[in-house]
Amino acid sequence: MPTDPTEQAGPSQPPRWQIWLAGILIGDVIVALLYGVGALLLNKLNALVMLGLPSFLLVPILGGLVASYIWRTLRPTMGATCLNTLWMTLLALIGATLAFHEGTICLLIVFPLFFASVLAGSLLGRLLFKTYPTRLYVSLLPLLLLGVLGEPFTRADRESVITDEILIHAPSAKVWPQLTSFPEIPSPPHFWLFRLGLPYPMATTSAGDFVNALRRCIFSHGAIFKERVIEFAPREKLTFEIVESPQDPELVGHLTPHRGQFVLHDNADGTTTLIGSTWYTLHVRPLWYFDLWTQHIFRSVHLRVMEDVRRRAEKPGSP
Repeated sequence: MPTDPTEQAGPSQPPRWQIWLAGILIGDVIVALLYGVGALLLNKLNALVMLGLPSFLLVPILGGLVASYIWRTLRPTMGATCLNTLWMTLLALIGATLAFHEGTICLLIVFPLFFASVLAGSLLGRLLFKTYPTRLYVSLLPLLLLGVLGEPFTRADRESVITDEILIHAPSAKVWPQLTSFPEIPSPPHFWLFRLGLPYPMATTSAGDFVNALRRCIFSHGAIFKERVIEFAPREKLTFEIVESPQDPELVGHLTPHRGQFVLHDNADGTTTLIGSTWYTLHVRPLWYFDLWTQHIFRSVHLRVMEDVRRRAEKPGSP
């Protein structure tokens, strides 16, 4: 007779597909509840502006472990675990789109990390729950849950900066007028995320060339960043703080841009080095993963604007 209770089969045992489906749904519900609590605090209490959402690494791992615990009686193969983890990931992202109105680009960015994390949890559970799970193994689930809930309170906000520079074959006197404000950039976007729908810079307007002047950085899809000049040194430096960001689903709750800056350096050969910087704070974790994407995106924003400045400054007859 079998000694493992999970091996006992009977007419009341549900079909395999129902067990697979139950694991996928329950695992995703656990993930959704954790992010739902975070979103509720963010929208209603404004508490997570500092803390950020629960980790996109730890939460999916917990979801994968829960799913694997439900699948344990099936003794799943590696391939079946990977396939059903993929379904679990896709269902979770569809649910995030419907429930939390997440942007397409955000989901695209999250997908590799989310899938890898759910898969890690599922494979770990496959090993832990391969035989009838002991109390020690089952206790991992509430312990990990406590870790997920407590992790945001261990964070400290960290302001980061991304800086890029280009060489312009024109003196700073010709470059400076192109920085304070500029007309619509005529070139189409080349960065692949811009072409998929991520808002990209189109033009900038300014109320004047003085400190406290209001600026409007106009992005595609009607997104507008409202700015205020805080440092104005003609032909040398322009610094502005971002006083209002668009309510774009790719930004809200994920990222806070603080300020931007352009610096000009005259070179002895008559050229000018243009340096562009943006300061920002990320509210999503793991920081190392999302910061890679953020810097990649900001660099593309910088270069689109700075290359258009170079085009206009190097154009014959430009002021």
